[in-house]
Amino acid sequence: MRYPGPHACEEALERGELHTLWIAPAAWGRVAKLVSAAREAGVVIHREPMEGLDRRSQGQRHQGILGEGGAFAYVDFEAIQARVQEKGEAALVLALDGITDPHNLGAILRSAAGAGVDGVILPERRSALVNETVIRASAGTAGRVPVCRVVNLGRALDELKEAGGWIYGLAAGEGSKDYLLESFDRATVLVMGAEGEGLHQKIRERCDALLHIPMPGGIESLNVSAAAAVTLFRVLARRG
Repeated sequence: MRYPGPHACEEALERGELHTLWIAPAAWGRVAKLVSAAREAGVVIHREPMEGLDRRSQGQRHQGILGEGGAFAYVDFEAIQARVQEKGEAALVLALDGITDPHNLGAILRSAAGAGVDGVILPERRSALVNETVIRASAGTAGRVPVCRVVNLGRALDELKEAGGWIYGLAAGEGSKDYLLESFDRATVLVMGAEGEGLHQKIRERCDALLHIPMPGGIESLNVSAAAAVTLFRVLARRG
């Protein structure tokens, strides 16, 4: 796993995933604290010309620093399920149904980290993986939120219901309620679908309620990452 840029490297170091750093001479002074912490952690550090970093990063913006480490550490679904049971009505989980664009996934994970969600659930099929592009798009914050992959998203939602979660699907159409009217005063699982396709029918059927974001400006919908951010922080605002 590559970590392009200082923020991604800092996050990887904090999680214990970083094992190698390549730093351009011009960036050395800007990342002195990171270099010091990396040395203490036993990370191998190389000076590398910018041209070399450009080749290693394969076109990703790196700002003169590139890290390498182990694979992204997903958590078990049971850990998120236990968190919902533990936190009760204060729990907040995000489930993503068919988000295949890594830039959207990265942006969503950044919002999820900012909102302090208790977990993000991805299906093993029809979903982007957490890779270098996702980490870069999340500004290095992807590792701050527990992320799990499940074989069957519908079954995972059923189990979260059993743990006390209330499943809200973000979807327009008949039977969908304005999200501004919802109190979110219970353990909340927000399910977001892919742009265009939306929620799969079997996932939609498992939702306890459908919500939509009103669009007084006349556009049809928001980008899924923007919709996730708006909804997550609406939940926090309603809970006060």
